[in-house]
Amino acid sequence: MYDPRGPQANRQLQSLGELLEEHALLDGDVLEIRTDIWALHGDFPFAGQVLMAAFDTYDEAKFVLDQVRGGTPPTIGL
Repeated sequence: MYDPRGPQANRQLQSLGELLEEHALLDGDVLEIRTDIWALHGDFPFAGQVLMAAFDTYDEAKFVLDQVRGGTPPTIGL
């Protein structure tokens, strides 16, 4: 079971924070890569669209996305 306070979550949050500090832009959705792999993705300057983090479940990916984005879901259509 995924522990949102565990070391894996902390590593993912730290890694994504570092990417965002380097001017990466995180998209506001979770991609299903396979039935057992979910990913966060976004844009890097000069690199384009890239996967930024992978997770075993949608819930894990969504939790980390919400944490990185300040706990509020993105507004769709803006």
